[in-house]
Amino acid sequence: MEIRYRQISKEDGYEWYTLLSRVWRASYAHILPEEYFDARDRSVESRAAEFTEELFAGDRKIAYVAEHDGKIVGLIFGTLDSNYDYFKGSYADLVAIYIYPEYQGMGIGTALKDIFVKWARTKNADRYVIGVLKENHKARRVYESWGGRLSEHEQDYMIMGRGYPEVFYVFEIEQKLV
Repeated sequence: MEIRYRQISKEDGYEWYTLLSRVWRASYAHILPEEYFDARDRSVESRAAEFTEELFAGDRKIAYVAEHDGKIVGLIFGTLDSNYDYFKGSYADLVAIYIYPEYQGMGIGTALKDIFVKWARTKNADRYVIGVLKENHKARRVYESWGGRLSEHEQDYMIMGRGYPEVFYVFEIEQKLV
């Protein structure tokens, strides 16, 4: 199967948010309330209308998609500046990495993660963090297989007024010697 990786473009908004909505539902249906997913689904078009490359790409942030037969099947978004207070100032952040369920297990997530790591290395980052809901055991196994170390820090991810435990995996970025 041929997968093409590329930076996002302004035309990607609808597919970007559709993928996010569907993968969140698949990943978190056993954790989060149905109303949350319904609200995400209803907001796809309005969010897509406001989608710009500047939201997700720039000197300190990166966004890539994986395509198969012209359809976006996976995505990443990362930044050099973690939004998590606990990690702020010293960690890059792989904010989003999502693959359609039917494309998981094919190495697409690993390839997208590697794009992020290579980019972060060129920006002199030496470590990064990935946050994940504690009950998302499938994603946690993936992050552990990538060599992530579970941080002692946990916090609540707030959705619809309720907190859901979030855990964090930290990774070291080796600087390649030239």
